Amino acid sequence: MFSRDDLQQLAEYQGQHAVLSLTLNVDPTRRTKDEYRLALRHMLHSIQGRANGDVALIERFFESEYDWSGRGLAIFSSQKENFWKVYSLAVPIVDSVSLGPKPHLTPLANLWDVYGRFVVALVDKQGARFIFVQMGEVVDGEGVLGEEVRRVKAGAGSTPTGRRRNPDEPTDRHVQEVIKRNVKDTTHALQQFCEKHTPRYVVLGGNAEIINEVRAHLGQPWAERVIGTIAGDVSDSDLVIRDRALKVVEEAELKREFSLADAAITAAAKNSHGAVRIDRVLTAAHAGQIQTLLVAEGYTSEGHRCQQCGYVTMAPGAQCQFCGGAFEQIPDAVEAAISKALEQGGRVDIVHGHAELNEVGVAALLRY
Repeated sequence: MFSRDDLQQLAEYQGQHAVLSLTLNVDPTRRTKDEYRLALRHMLHSIQGRANGDVALIERFFESEYDWSGRGLAIFSSQKENFWKVYSLAVPIVDSVSLGPKPHLTPLANLWDVYGRFVVALVDKQGARFIFVQMGEVVDGEGVLGEEVRRVKAGAGSTPTGRRRNPDEPTDRHVQEVIKRNVKDTTHALQQFCEKHTPRYVVLGGNAEIINEVRAHLGQPWAERVIGTIAGDVSDSDLVIRDRALKVVEEAELKREFSLADAAITAAAKNSHGAVRIDRVLTAAHAGQIQTLLVAEGYTSEGHRCQQCGYVTMAPGAQCQFCGGAFEQIPDAVEAAISKALEQGGRVDIVHGHAELNEVGVAALLRY
């Protein structure tokens, strides 16, 4: 299972030799096994002669070890550094291959941004079922079962003439008290489940009235992380619940990304805590200022990296202004900014379809 710690460790990786980074979409609903293999062969052929040892390792892995499970795959290899990482993913990923001084993280950063961590709670009058999903994979689940809610028979809440009410028969008031106790217990259990897993989002499902009660009693910060609701029943399978919740998460993530892009571009225009365009963002990244980096999907830009201290710039001088080292040209300065932001604990969002961000390519909200 791929985690935030894995992403952080890849961002912090430093070696003396190039890293071959490969991601492959192995979603069986989108491709056959022969199509996966053809895409893989084309990608490895494109770097043949530049990383033969790593290419051979990857080929052997697919021939003898890989079980073709999951929907996405990420591999990072540097034979000369004895560096080898393989991540099987429960969500599809774009095909990509690159060779550079650090792992190529854009595809994984994009996936983590959308599918990172969320909790789904299916609730009803008697109890609930919770699942925790990370990178599209159901990692944990719990169930809560309260007191049985016995239906009130017709006329049981009153005493018709000539008939004495059975004292053991439930009344409307008693039923409502049972439901309230159950909802209270459910909400407490959900809060504990969220504290255990610290999800980025919470999605609720089930009866609308019960959902509203749970939402009203849920404490912070989890109440403000509820992003929407789904139809469902506590008896639904994990994968059905996950797939319904994923649609809600994707919609909420798009809204959040657009809001952040707007905020970063506005802050930059006001010379506040914001930066736009790759040259300014690279300067902020080197200074450790980036809190949230927003990259227009598909945007890349060549740049120059200091071979001594790693400083990346669009307009290099004769020597690095920080250490005096010499510069080398790199194919993607945006990837360098992504890696730097993650290394420093910042967040990265790959944004699709934001017109203003598409114009500037990249923007950032700054810590100071």
